[in-house]
Amino acid sequence: MRRLLVPAVIAAAGAALLPAGPAGARVAAEGGSITCQGGSLSADFKPGVTFRRGTTQIQARGDLNGCSSPEYPKITSGTFRFVGSGTGACPGPFAIGYGKLQITWNDGSTSLLPQMSMLAEAFTVSVDRGAVSEGLFKGQTGRLSGRATTAPIDMGSQCITSEGLTRYEAELDSVAIGSI
Repeated sequence: MRRLLVPAVIAAAGAALLPAGPAGARVAAEGGSITCQGGSLSADFKPGVTFRRGTTQIQARGDLNGCSSPEYPKITSGTFRFVGSGTGACPGPFAIGYGKLQITWNDGSTSLLPQMSMLAEAFTVSVDRGAVSEGLFKGQTGRLSGRATTAPIDMGSQCITSEGLTRYEAELDSVAIGSI
């Protein structure tokens, strides 16, 4: 009888430690990693960036392509929105600031990174240093980086107007969420 009782007690104790129901679903939704090999970013600066250093509101949106996640193989792409503020001036950096990044994946799930830094320069852009607080990949760090596709001469032409540089376009080379 003892031989049967000891394994039963161990099994019951182990089962009590396993998450069940919604808690188990939350564990599955946390952690993990994903990389994307391309995408685009389009940002609006309000007010526009001029040769006088100032604060600007940043609203960016874009898409993510060529995504791959070992934990979520059905995710292959996504869209994102960044809302924040920063300071900048022509000829650059145009914006150094912070904001919130929300990604909606092609399967309908989301990842929220509430405190990301953004750096938009004449040739490069990066959004990084934030952690996912809600949704897929919770607790993991995110990073987007790429190259400006707006020609420097066009950016300079906008900088000298009274409105300043109001639009910034970039192609994303690398997007990653995970232990980076």
